[in-house]
Amino acid sequence: MATKTPHEWSSEALLTKAERYAELMLEQDRDEWQFGFWSALCLEMILRGAVAKVSPVLLADGKDWNNTLFALGAKGLTRKLSPKSIDATEVISRLEVLVTGFNREIANFCALHLQRRNAELHSGSLPFDSLSTSTWLPQFYVACNLLLSTQGSSIEDIFGSEEVKTAETLIEAVKDEAAKSVKGTISAHKTIWEDKPLEEQEKLIKQAETVSLRVYGHRVKCPACGSTALLHGSPAGAESSTYKDGLIVVRQPMLPANFECKACGLKIVGYSKLNACGLGGIFTSTSPIDPIEYFEDDFRDRYSGMDDDNNEP
Repeated sequence: MATKTPHEWSSEALLTKAERYAELMLEQDRDEWQFGFWSALCLEMILRGAVAKVSPVLLADGKDWNNTLFALGAKGLTRKLSPKSIDATEVISRLEVLVTGFNREIANFCALHLQRRNAELHSGSLPFDSLSTSTWLPQFYVACNLLLSTQGSSIEDIFGSEEVKTAETLIEAVKDEAAKSVKGTISAHKTIWEDKPLEEQEKLIKQAETVSLRVYGHRVKCPACGSTALLHGSPAGAESSTYKDGLIVVRQPMLPANFECKACGLKIVGYSKLNACGLGGIFTSTSPIDPIEYFEDDFRDRYSGMDDDNNEP
C-alpha cells in the first residue's frame, strides 16, 4: 500500500524540514555565522508547524481564497500554481493566541531571530557574524521546546540525542533568576579593582596575560577588570574532525562551566551565572593531532586478536 505524502503545509512536513535544517545547523562550529543562520531557518519551520498543528488553513494567506483551498488539500478549476502562506510575523502573532506559554518575550525573540535571517538573505549586513550564542541560543531552545511539545515532538526528535543535554542546560539557565545575582559579585570586584594603584593594575594585567594561555582554556575578557581570563567547559554536542597541514584537527563544542580571572580574582562557577553575565557563549576547543596517533586506537581495535601468520612464502 502506497504511503500518502503529507501536505507541504502540514505540521509533519514542516517538522521534517526543520530536522533537515537542524542537521545543517549542528554541523557548523557554534562560533561560526552559519550556525545561527541555519538555526533561524529551522526555527521558522517549527513556528509554522505549530500553527499547522491546529490547522494548515491557518497558514493560508487570506487575500486569495485559493490559498485556503490549497491548505484544505483541494484544487480549484484555476489550478493556482503558487499558493501563498502568511508571513513569519503573522505566524508569530497567531501563536500568541494559539499556544499557551508563547508569551511576548518568546515572541519578540522569534521575531528578532527571523529578522536576522531576512537581513542575511536580503541585505549586505552580516547579522550572524560575531553573534555570541549566549545572546540567543538559550531563548532559541526555550521557544523550540515549547513549540515542539505542542506538536507531539521534542528537542531530541529534531536536534538529536547528543544535543538534548546542552539544550536542557540552556533552558534551565533562562529560568534561573538567582543566577542574575552574579552581576553584584562582578560589580564588587570591579570596585576593588578600580581602587588599586595604576601600576599594580598594569602588573596584574601582564601576569594574567602570561598565565591565561589558550592551551589552558578559552580566552575571554574579564567582565570586572577587562583583563585576559580563562573559561573552562564541558562537551556540548558531537566533535568533528578535518585534515589540515598534515594534522587531524579535532573540534569540540564546549559549554562554559567555570571562569577565573588571575588579575582581579573573579571566579564564576555554573552555566546559569556565566550566561547571566554574557559569558555563556558556546566555544570550540580545537586540538591538532598527528594522524598516526589519531587512528591508533581504531587500528588497534580492528586488528587486535589477529595472530601472526608465519606461513607466508
